[in-house]
Amino acid sequence: MPVSLSAVIITHNQHQKIGRTIAALRSFVAEVVVIDSGSSDGTPEIARAHGARVFEKAWSGYSAQKNFGNDQAQHAWILSIDDDEVVSPELAKNIKKAFETAPTFDALDLPFRTVFCGKLIRFGGWNPESHVRIFNKQKIAWNTDAVHEGLTLRPEHKIQKLNGCVYHYTVDSLEAFYAKTERYSVLFAEKATRMGKKAGWVKKYLSPLVRFVREYVFKLGFLDGRYGFIIAKENARYTYLKYKKMTP
Repeated sequence: MPVSLSAVIITHNQHQKIGRTIAALRSFVAEVVVIDSGSSDGTPEIARAHGARVFEKAWSGYSAQKNFGNDQAQHAWILSIDDDEVVSPELAKNIKKAFETAPTFDALDLPFRTVFCGKLIRFGGWNPESHVRIFNKQKIAWNTDAVHEGLTLRPEHKIQKLNGCVYHYTVDSLEAFYAKTERYSVLFAEKATRMGKKAGWVKKYLSPLVRFVREYVFKLGFLDGRYGFIIAKENARYTYLKYKKMTP
């Protein structure tokens, strides 16, 4: 007997992308739940027009927003997808097939491909990339990290991989990419400082260099041309900033 799946999306001012995200889900999910944190650009209206159930919730952090969305979902199985991500037809077909009968797994690990400023990135530090995004909410939830939130997976959880991919349509401009670096480095530094961690000169100065060389040279980022260099350089800058901003 087929098992129903709820898709949960958290969003804020993403009117240009959320319609495409929801449209790619309609063939294999039973419902789409959207948690909006005060959009002013018509995002909730677009989501409703595409058949989503929309809930308003003031921003309380990535994990809290996502867990709230899981609570609103009518089904135990959750697909957590961001408002700038699109499930490929191949992956949609394989997800549907995986739920034709009662699952023998606890979660599904999905491959990701990044589209950066309109270009598909094939190499570098973002490849290969996969994330556990389908799970049973009765067993698994989101943790409480302020940045790079993750799921409360345990060794006994059975995780299965699927073919196909989720296309991540990340930033549309370099300015947005640079701003994201600043924002995420602050979140990392604040969390590390709360935990009492410190960063010496090796972390601040050697780690960024190692990351650049690894992504641009050893992971063939240079084959992505200009954007491959920009991504490797900015990822190295993020590494530097997240340690620099930690309170001594």
